[in-house]
Amino acid sequence: MKLIDSLLGRPTRNGQLAPHMTWAKSSVGRSISRAGLFMRRQLWIWPIVAVVLLTVIGLFVRRAIETTMRDSLKSELQTLLDVDAAMLEAWINVQKANAESLANSIDIRENLYPLLDGEAPQASENAPRSDVDALRAKLANSVAPAMVAHRYVGYIVVDKTKRIIASGRSDNLGLADPPQYRGFLNRALDGFSNVCPPFPSIVAMKDESGTSRTGVPTMFVAAPIRDNSFQVVGALALRIDPMEEFCRILSLGRIGDTGETYAFNAEGRMVSTSRFDDQLILLGLLPDQEDSKSILQILVRDPGGDITDGYRPAKRRHELPPTFAIAEALEARPGVNVEGYRDYRGVPVVGAWTWLPEADLGVVTEMDYAEAFHPLTILRWTFWGLFALLAASAGAIFVFTILLARSRREAQKAAIEAQQIGQYNLEQKIGAGAMGVVYKAHHAMLRRPTAVKMLDVDRVNEASLER
Repeated sequence: MKLIDSLLGRPTRNGQLAPHMTWAKSSVGRSISRAGLFMRRQLWIWPIVAVVLLTVIGLFVRRAIETTMRDSLKSELQTLLDVDAAMLEAWINVQKANAESLANSIDIRENLYPLLDGEAPQASENAPRSDVDALRAKLANSVAPAMVAHRYVGYIVVDKTKRIIASGRSDNLGLADPPQYRGFLNRALDGFSNVCPPFPSIVAMKDESGTSRTGVPTMFVAAPIRDNSFQVVGALALRIDPMEEFCRILSLGRIGDTGETYAFNAEGRMVSTSRFDDQLILLGLLPDQEDSKSILQILVRDPGGDITDGYRPAKRRHELPPTFAIAEALEARPGVNVEGYRDYRGVPVVGAWTWLPEADLGVVTEMDYAEAFHPLTILRWTFWGLFALLAASAGAIFVFTILLARSRREAQKAAIEAQQIGQYNLEQKIGAGAMGVVYKAHHAMLRRPTAVKMLDVDRVNEASLER
């Protein structure tokens, strides 16, 4: 108890007060006082403190703004991708519904049954050719209104062996299991309506310039044809021009100056148009022709560098790896990337992607990284500009204070050597030690020589003053 009373400063039994715990308090107080005195005297340190504080605050604010912008950009890309994908899926469902409606209409089925193999009635091989042609003409008349209403540019009808038995084009008749048609025809004969991705036509068709040639982008919507017992006996496929609604839907995803949305197939080949067709012609990725389009012409590969900035890959296009977005989508890993990756031009971009298994194609929405983060770039330049100005100001103030302190010391030394200190008139310097200087002086009142020791101006500090 005596120890406790002593520490707390309580009276002991003999009535005397124990010592108080004032050492720590006085030490802290002296430290604070010295720090305050130092800060008041060393004015040059305030700009440095301001620079440090501004740097910390600026980095924190920039980090918060950058995080907010990345989250907002990620949400914007995902929303745009979802809207385009939803519109594309809705369009595909409409096409499938149209094809199913035609394939199951009574009028068309009555004209198709005589032409199909299987249990349904069919035209005999020995039947007059004019009878078969008449059936095909009736079928064409039945299909024509729907083709005009829905902008279909042709049709084919196949039997269960995938042999074309009716078509809007005579050069298609008799083709047996064309490899280019195999995917969507197999699914239709399995009982599933489907829309295939665009592919090069195998028959001569007119392109946008009116020239008739093969390899024109085309696509089909196919639906099964069923007999009265609901068994699949054939398939009806309607030809679609992808440059019409398909590419137009994807072009709605173009935002800003560099944002675009495009589709690609399982090979990683672009099956829609790019907004950079003119640039791709200048870069040599598309033929220098009036009607050059990126659809079916561009393999979406990572060239390894920015081609628009003069970079040229050392490998052929098909040997290059797919871009990050395409690789992820082909692995059925939808996602968003705002950290940046290279697109098919090698330009750093941000993007979102997904794979549509029902359509057997993927969709990508991308925007150049420089445009996506342009506001953040402005913020960074503004911050570093202000930081540089403040740092320059701090440096100037620091140099000014150093020069001012030096001139003050010199003035103090001159004053000591020239002026009278109280009753002592300093005459000459006679010695110097570790802490001060000794002068020979003369006392004005006592009229006798005196030695005056003064602290050295260059060594004045709190510790020396206390000593």
